[in-house]
Amino acid sequence: MKLKLSRILLTLVCVFLVSLPLVAQGVAESSKSSEVRTAIDALGREVSVSGDLERILVVGRAAVMPADALFLFPAAKDMKIVLAKTDQGLGDYFDLIRPEYRITGRLGQQVGAEEIIAQEPDLVLTKSSNYDSVVALLEPFGIPVFVMDLETPQAWKSEIVELGRLLDDAETPRRIIEAFEIREQAVDTVIASLDESQRPGVLMMQAAASDGVTAFSVSPKDWIQTSITLRAGGNPEWMDANLAANSWRKVSFEQIAAWNPANIFLISYKSPASAFLQAIDASPQWQQLAATRTGSIGSTPADVMNYFQSDSRWILALQWLAAELHPTLFPDFDMEVEIRSFYTDFYGIQSEEILGPLVDAYRSSVIR
Repeated sequence: MKLKLSRILLTLVCVFLVSLPLVAQGVAESSKSSEVRTAIDALGREVSVSGDLERILVVGRAAVMPADALFLFPAAKDMKIVLAKTDQGLGDYFDLIRPEYRITGRLGQQVGAEEIIAQEPDLVLTKSSNYDSVVALLEPFGIPVFVMDLETPQAWKSEIVELGRLLDDAETPRRIIEAFEIREQAVDTVIASLDESQRPGVLMMQAAASDGVTAFSVSPKDWIQTSITLRAGGNPEWMDANLAANSWRKVSFEQIAAWNPANIFLISYKSPASAFLQAIDASPQWQQLAATRTGSIGSTPADVMNYFQSDSRWILALQWLAAELHPTLFPDFDMEVEIRSFYTDFYGIQSEEILGPLVDAYRSSVIR
């Protein structure tokens, strides 16, 4: 009897000793999940969250940019993420990677505080341009709102670091920044060897149609379209034109002819650029320009989004333009390979059901 009792006591002691680390781990994990995490958003505001972030809303205009930033994080796969409309006109990336969005629908780009509060979010993401329509309305209710700007390559790096603080993930920003910088260095190292005379003239214009009338516009000199052109080894013809400082500025054909650049690229965000290029091909006026005479007028690349904007795909725009302007300096460059590796390295996408349509969309977007 005593021997049996001793065995029982020994068993209980062993069970206790084995379970003690598990209990301690559970306490540690519980403490970790409940601790307050704080980050600084693009407006310099302190934003704090605690516990697991299970439900995130991405709201307001230009929601595609903060949504693209959020989906860089693997944790996004397991979260309930409610998005505003993100289709600019060429398709929707999030419908592609999360088919349920085609069924559940999206929030409108203009949404009231009541509708957001009813969603009971753990965190709200929005663009800095939505301060009055989103942030100011939600601040009185104590809902954490993290504002992102994401208008420059540097902002894409620094702001995902801060977002990572809220998501309790420091590794993903490190990995993504490294992936950006590897691609940047592959361009910068080569372009650094050029002298000024080797930089061809470039005119990068947005093409848009309204009521049957086509308008061409150029970006401010400090916008990403200009910085990409410079960094890719081009000479932006519109840089010294003293045009608008904070918005796209329409330009006349007379101004375009005065610049008469060696290369013209059309950016179309809402529709394929083919219709604009067909109209140019049919215009005797446009045929007098140097770029049209040499066949150096074309469209910028896109898949479900045009790459020439302040989105995570800006790095693809930089790589493509550098190889387009200086093909002999990038003899082994393969844009389709870069697109596939971008979505795999940055977003963890390996499925050919997703990668295939993205590459197909790119192929049909580039017309030269």
